[in-house]
Formats: sequence, structure tokens, C-alpha cells
Amino acid sequence: MFSVLEGGTFLSSPFSPFGRYSVAGPVPRAPGVGLPSLAAYTFETETNTLVAAFSTPPTVNRKRTINRTIKRLKATGIWAKAKGMGFVGADENAALRWWNDPTRTCTKISTPGFNASFGWTATVNGQALNTGLLCTELDPNDLGAYVYNTSAPTGSSNSDMGAINASSAGINICARRATNDNQTIRLASAAVTTISADGDTDGYGLTGGSRFDAVNLTGSHNGVAKNTVAAASSSGNLPAIPIYLLAHNANGSVASFSPRRQAFWYVGRGLTNAQEIELNAIVGEYLAAVGYGDVYIEEVGVGAANITVDFVGYGFTVQTVLACLQAARNGLTVAMVGGWRDRFNFGGMTSGGLGFGDVENTAAFGGLVRYLTKRIQSIGNKATEQFYFEPRFMQWALRELLDSTKNGGYTIPVYQTNGVLACQKTGTNVTSFTTVDGRTFTIKGWFDGSYEMDFARAAGCSYFIGREAAGTGAEANNGVRDTFNEYVGVDPWKTPGVPASGLINMVQNVRSTFTPALDTMPPAGTADSKVQAYNFRTTMTNSPYWRRPAPSTPPPGYDVADYEIVLRFAAANPSLVSFLDYFKADNFTQSTPGKYDVNNRAGPAAPSSDFIGKNWDYALAAVNVREAIWKANYNWFMGLLYTLQYGTDPRIPAALQTSCLQWGFCSDHYFSPHENDAVNMNPQLYVREGCRLNGVAKLLGTELTRGDGGVPSISTNTISMISYFMDSHAIQYIAYEKTAGQWIVAGEGGMSVDIGGTDGMFPLPLEIATPKPTECTNGFVGFAFSASHVAFGATRMEFTAMQAGQSLGQVAAEAIKNNRTFQDSANYPAARTALLANAFALTNESVPVLAQTT
Repeated sequence: MFSVLEGGTFLSSPFSPFGRYSVAGPVPRAPGVGLPSLAAYTFETETNTLVAAFSTPPTVNRKRTINRTIKRLKATGIWAKAKGMGFVGADENAALRWWNDPTRTCTKISTPGFNASFGWTATVNGQALNTGLLCTELDPNDLGAYVYNTSAPTGSSNSDMGAINASSAGINICARRATNDNQTIRLASAAVTTISADGDTDGYGLTGGSRFDAVNLTGSHNGVAKNTVAAASSSGNLPAIPIYLLAHNANGSVASFSPRRQAFWYVGRGLTNAQEIELNAIVGEYLAAVGYGDVYIEEVGVGAANITVDFVGYGFTVQTVLACLQAARNGLTVAMVGGWRDRFNFGGMTSGGLGFGDVENTAAFGGLVRYLTKRIQSIGNKATEQFYFEPRFMQWALRELLDSTKNGGYTIPVYQTNGVLACQKTGTNVTSFTTVDGRTFTIKGWFDGSYEMDFARAAGCSYFIGREAAGTGAEANNGVRDTFNEYVGVDPWKTPGVPASGLINMVQNVRSTFTPALDTMPPAGTADSKVQAYNFRTTMTNSPYWRRPAPSTPPPGYDVADYEIVLRFAAANPSLVSFLDYFKADNFTQSTPGKYDVNNRAGPAAPSSDFIGKNWDYALAAVNVREAIWKANYNWFMGLLYTLQYGTDPRIPAALQTSCLQWGFCSDHYFSPHENDAVNMNPQLYVREGCRLNGVAKLLGTELTRGDGGVPSISTNTISMISYFMDSHAIQYIAYEKTAGQWIVAGEGGMSVDIGGTDGMFPLPLEIATPKPTECTNGFVGFAFSASHVAFGATRMEFTAMQAGQSLGQVAAEAIKNNRTFQDSANYPAARTALLANAFALTNESVPVLAQTT
């Protein structure tokens, strides 16, 4: 028996700019038949030369990390420009070696400290590294110098790199001055050049500058170009002395040591700003791997074609990582397999932008969820445990769990694949599956933690999509809504008040009881196949420390008419002149300056980052259509920023533009982009709701409104806790005739319903994660739970899915080890006992919360 994921061709449709999909017929194929052949993994010549020079050979995973880094350096042209370049390594020998010329090494001066994850530190003056690179080996009019610091202590870094003669001529980088948090650089000059304005840098990350002539020098921090200033130079300003790291060479003596950790250095020809952006990302990616886990990763179309394991987790979300880890703890062989767009973002939304967690009662969660929140507390050096965090910290904590050499992890290989292509089944068991890039996995069980439910659908599991008809109680909020989110002062017609002129862009339907001939919507409570809006939870800041300004040019496909709702709203509400009037921004650092999880502002209603009504096709679309929707969502947001920051329409208040221009993207996040994306772009679209499993049982909103202390209706087989209200974002913009002749733009589909009781939590039963036994008997779904649209609004939260992932990994292990179906009633009691015994506990891992009453 075979099942395939639905695909399709692009057909035009009045409902979406991307068209409805057309379902392709099943294309059964035997494992491996007709699949693309995978290329063998190969190491760059430069990688082999470098590691051959190490006194101790690196691990296989570290060598692959080095190889990816060198490939990226070569592809961006940085490698060819380097005169001298080095990275932190597994030991001092590796960390002193020049990467671009392994015949040369740095040497220690005195005893600087060394950490294999984070680099070198000088604690007193006199400690430094001598690169052995003479300034006179460089071209003074085509010159770049950069260091990457892995700490940002308060105060001055003094000199992070340099060589200066008795006339103070030469090279010098100070990543952060104590007096005003700016950076200073000299390149082939006798003068120190102040590059950035006051309060412009914290010194963490990549700091340096380049010059391409005898006149100008441009500095940068984390790839963000700072000031270009005149700084005359001549060949006489490059002395014949070697460049030091952690301090500067003051004509033969160590001077002005830096108190920071330093993990990378580059000196060579000047780098363009595009290359600075890439270098910051390349080094950041490398340091994440060496610091938190050289995860074994096979990239799309390269490596093993046939893999046999007991258990696979599908989709690079937190729940998948935790399901894989729990299965591995039970002795199963495990692999993590990427979905259609998964690359290096291990963690889905929580490592992709959703840094401000949605939870009502943190007591609802224990287990690996609390391990992660406490580990992130440690990584971020926070005083208290938090359910909000920098997304990169989640990425780092998850890397550790996929690498057995790190903090409690297991060896779990990771495969990028472009998604599942087809599942092969014996009866109701998936015995193997193939991927788009040509791999075949032979398995005993599976877990689908993806937001799209692609694997489960390929395995033959049925599903729901859209809204059910309105019911009673909480389920009265289902179906087409009869109350709306109104946008004050925004008329929906091209000529205000004139329906014959047609609807403005983005408005998709009309609701009118006063002019029935114009009404295009079904009655309130009607079921439909529409889903709530998506957006990106963008990682942004209003601090010059980390801010990468949004582009001052519009994104591809920009049409100012698509922002007419925004422009009319701005004109009608001239007192709303803050970025925060249009966006919800939660400070996940809880510091000033801070970094923020920027989300759609739902109330009071203002046009915001949700791309409303333009995602209805996403869940079931062919990959090319999905990609178009993905990019359109991102471009919508970028177009919104462009309109508010740089737009010339006179309806935008000047004060609003000034406020919005203070915001940009965080330059210290998202270093490993998908091939269709760019560095610093959030890597995960917020797929709030797509397909939902049609499982053994279906959770309804009425169940979630029950009071405390009762026995759940479905079962007491609790695998996680729900601790958030039932909500939905808008589904479509409509023209709403509120009173006769009074028209307004409104959002239809939003809802917010509290769960019952006072403790803010409710058990999530195993049965809503379990496929029907007639469809598949060896798999679980760990995000797209079997729930109504209303109830799914509460079950979809990240922490709920995380704990479900751990629990389902344990239930799956019980089934596989005992040769049972995943529906067998004997699995849960044994899994519950094991989970509550917490036998595999990591430091700070508590017992999971698996309450059996409401």
C-alpha cells in the first residue's frame, strides 16, 4: 500500500493571488524507484589541508562543521581576500592555526585563557596572541581587519587587535570604548577613527572595518555598516611589526589588553558590506556549532540514500527534537528528518522568532520544557527562569540535545530533504518512506511535529481544515463570525462611500444586512475551509547596538495600493504615531536596550503584520505555491515597514515615520538562511493553523471550558497541558455596513475564549495526537492535534506541543519495544510511569506535569 503527499499544479482562483491547488493523483512507487540520485558528501581541499595540520584530528562532525564554514567563505569571496584568518578550535593547537594558510600559526604571549567553545581571553596586560602577520604584508589601500568577540562585558575592550609603531601608525580595533559604547579603528593610519555614534555597540560579535582607497574607512558591527570617515593613509603607516590579538603590539610590547573572549580574526583585503554581513553569519553559525553542538547534518541532495532507524521525527520543531530525544533515551535508533523547507533552524517558531511564549500558568509545564527554559536562563546569563528568551538561545539549547558530546544530548543525525514524497505501508504500518531529495528511510515508527502535518497526510491520515459550523457553548465561536474587528475610519470602497467604485485592495468580502445585493458572505455560523492569518514573529530592536535597518527600497512585487487600509487608517487616526500603535512588541530580554518579538497588533485594531486572507491555500498547496505564499507573507511585512518608514504618501504622519525608523532587525540572529532567504531573516513562517488531524478523538472548545477538578471527557491519558485561551487571528478583511450607509473595513474570524477553571490549565489527551487505527498504527502527530478550530486555538501553543513531543516519544518507544500498535492501551500506563520516574533527567529537568483532572 502506498500513500503520497498531495501535490498539484497552479490554477488561477478568485480567492487567492496564488491559486488553488489541483490534487495530483497518487503516484505509487517502490522505495528508491525513480528517485533522484544523491551526491556523495565531499570535503573541500582546503578543509583536508587544514585538519591535516592539527595535532589532534577533529571529530567527523567537527570536520563537517569546518567544511561548511570554508565552503561559505569561498562562495562569498571572503576566503580569496584573506591574508590571515583563524577560528577557535577544539584545542589550543587548532585554535592557533591559520585557516587560510595552515603552514602558519599564531603564538601565545604569556598565558591568555582558552575555551574550546568561546575562544581566547586576556585577563591582565601582557597576555596576547601574536598572529605572526606583519603589517607590511598588507595593501594599505585595500585593507580589512575584523575580530569576533563572544562576550560583551561592560566597559572598554581597549584593543582587540593591532600593531602600532612609535609614531602610533598602523592597525588597531577597539570594539567598545568605555566612555560612550562606540568603536574605534585605525587602518594604515596614524589616527584613531571613531566609527560609530555614542551608544552604538556592545562589542559582542563581529567588529572591524575596511578601506579601498587612500581616503575613506568604513566600520561595521555585526555586518551593519557604520560611518564612513576620511582617514588618510600611506604605505608608511603600515609598520614592519606583527599584529597581535587580545591587545595591540605597541612597537614590540603588549599594550591595552582586551577583557573579552575572542573567537575569530581576519586580516586581508577590504570586504564589501555584503561580505561583512556574510562573514558575521558564517562565523556566528560556526560558533553556534562548536559551542553548543556539532550536529551531524546531511544537507539536501547530499549524503546517505538509504537510512534504517527505529524511529523518525519529522519537522525541525522543538516537539520533534524532544520526541527524538525521548525515543533515543529509550535505546531506539533515531533520525530527525526535515520538512519541505527545513534547513538549520532547529526549533521551528521558538527559535525562529516566537521568543515571547504564550502561557497562562507556568506551573502547567515540567519535564524537558522546564529543562529548556532553565538551560536558556543559563545560556543567556539571566537571573531568573523565563518563558521568554532570545530565539537563538533556544536554537543553541536544542543543538546540545542532538549531540552526544554536549549537555545531556544523544547522537541524533539530522537530514534535510525538501520534505516527504511518499510513504510505503504494510497494512496500516508505515514501513518506509521516500523524500523529495531522494532518500529512503526504513522505520518502525514516526512522529510528525511539523506545522503542516505533511508526513501524517502522506501516511494516509485524514484531517480537518478550516472552521466547523458553529455549535453551542464555546463552539458557538466556530464558523463564519457575526462580530468583527473594526478599523476605525477606514472606508472599504475605492471611492469612499461609493460601492460601485469597487473594493480597495486586501478586502475580500462584503457583509451587509442593509444592502443585501452587495452581501457576499454565507450566514453567520457557516462552516468553511478558510484558516486564520499567518505572519512572521520578527526579531527586532530599537537599539543601535544590534539594529540592522530595514531596506529603504520596496520589496519585490510592492504595490502601494496593497497598503491602502494602512494609509486610510493612518489618516483617520493621526494621534497614533508610535511603532507600538501598529505592532505588538514584547521585550524578551527584559532589558534596556532590548530585543523584541514583534507580532501582529490585534487590539485596539490597527492594520499590522498579519497577511490577512492570503494563506488559505498554504496547507494543501504544492511546494511551489507554498513557497510563493511564504515569500508573499514576508514581502508583505517588509512592504509594510517600507510604507511606514520611507513611504511618501502624505497620510503617514511624520512622527509615525520617525518612530518606525528607530526599529530594525537584530543583526545577531539567523545566520543560516534557507537558500531563498537572506541572513537575519526570520526562518519560520508562523503557520498558526493548517491541517488538523482527524484522530481517535476530537477535542472541542466546550470541553476546554469545564471547571477545575473534573475528569476529562476523552480520557486521562494526559501527554501535555494546555495553558492558554482559545484564540484565532482574523481570517479575512471584509467591507462591513455597520449601519445603513456607514461602511467600514473589518477583520472577520478573530475570537478569544477563556478556558475553564481558575488554574489556567487543562489536560491534553493522547487520543487527539493519535491517528485512527484504520488509517495508520505506528505514528503520532505532535502539533496538528485532532481538535475543532476553536479548541485548536488553545492546543497550538509551543510549550504545549513541546511537552507532547517528549511524552509521545516515550509512548512510541513503549509501542516499538513491545511490538505493539501505537493505539494499544498498554502503551500509555507504562509511558506515564517512565515519564514520572524521570529516569533520564538532565540537570534541572523536573518531572513532567501530566495532570489527570481538569
